Amino acid sequence: MERLHEIETRISEIALEIEKDGADLDALEEEVRSLKEERKQIEEAAEKRNSLKNEIAKGEKGIVMHTFEEKNEERTFTVDSEEYRNAWLKRLQGKELSAVEQRAYTVANGAIATMTANSIMSVVRDHAPLLERMTVVYSPSNISYYVEGTSAAAIDHTENSAITAAADTLTKVSLVPAEIVKLVQISEAAKVMSVGAFETWLARTLGEAIARKINAKIIAAIGTAATSAGTSISTATVQGLLGAVKGEDIAIICNRKTLYTGLLPLQDNGKSPIVRFEGTYSSARVYGVDVLVDDNVPDSTIYAGDLPKAIAAMAEDITVRQAYDIDTNSNKYIGVAVFDTKIGISSAFAKIAPAS
Repeated sequence: MERLHEIETRISEIALEIEKDGADLDALEEEVRSLKEERKQIEEAAEKRNSLKNEIAKGEKGIVMHTFEEKNEERTFTVDSEEYRNAWLKRLQGKELSAVEQRAYTVANGAIATMTANSIMSVVRDHAPLLERMTVVYSPSNISYYVEGTSAAAIDHTENSAITAAADTLTKVSLVPAEIVKLVQISEAAKVMSVGAFETWLARTLGEAIARKINAKIIAAIGTAATSAGTSISTATVQGLLGAVKGEDIAIICNRKTLYTGLLPLQDNGKSPIVRFEGTYSSARVYGVDVLVDDNVPDSTIYAGDLPKAIAAMAEDITVRQAYDIDTNSNKYIGVAVFDTKIGISSAFAKIAPAS
């Protein structure tokens, strides 16, 4: 029914309005209460009409009536719609769903709302910046990825002479994505959060923890594969480090302490600092090479390499599941990411690290 559709639309709009600064919460609360009461009356009237029609069809009423076809627009909400996002989050909070929201939730089989999944993945990317520089294949299944190995140079060709194929090679990288999980527990206070506030809390809490684990896995893979370019940090060893790797997207990776206490004091023969802070966000660069700060790297250790030669496989979305814990009267939420990473060509990475 047209009016029922208008009521559902207005309730969805109010859900967004309450997040705005200066919103008149008392007035909005009263409007929601009024809309829900009107919706209830419309649904009860529709139920009575259907019941009466059934009785007439069975011949239980000796009344001849003319019926007119009633227009009833059936709305379908997809997992990427705002309405489904609200319904999915409300269900996760343990809140009661309206008839329309319940129908939308059932039709989509409870799949994670696209908007919420995107919010969590946005947090993961913000806190795992190495992903943006690597080669990432979005697949939750085991895959084989081939990285260019030895590449022979192009050659001059004499017209009409035979051409011999170059002896190029490919390196196979086998990726076996496995689950990374983060479990959080919150009291019944989750129910009183607005939908927007709850989504922000969920995305930040799950996304940041998963990103930290992804970072740790990437750094561990690079550290294992990298060849040694020295055991102590000096101008000569840093120069040797950068000279030991080749590629189009070379970067240096170290933790914050190493950047400020190990790299920053270095100077070249002209007594000029080799570390400069450049760009819009004053990012550190060593001899023009970006420095990426990651506290998963051990102290006094510096990695350098062509990051696209680091390969990762991960599921496109992060799954979120919920369960009620009766013993503590609280809700548990678990975020699940599927991820694996390998180094395609170990010679693309080198390191300065203290001797074990």
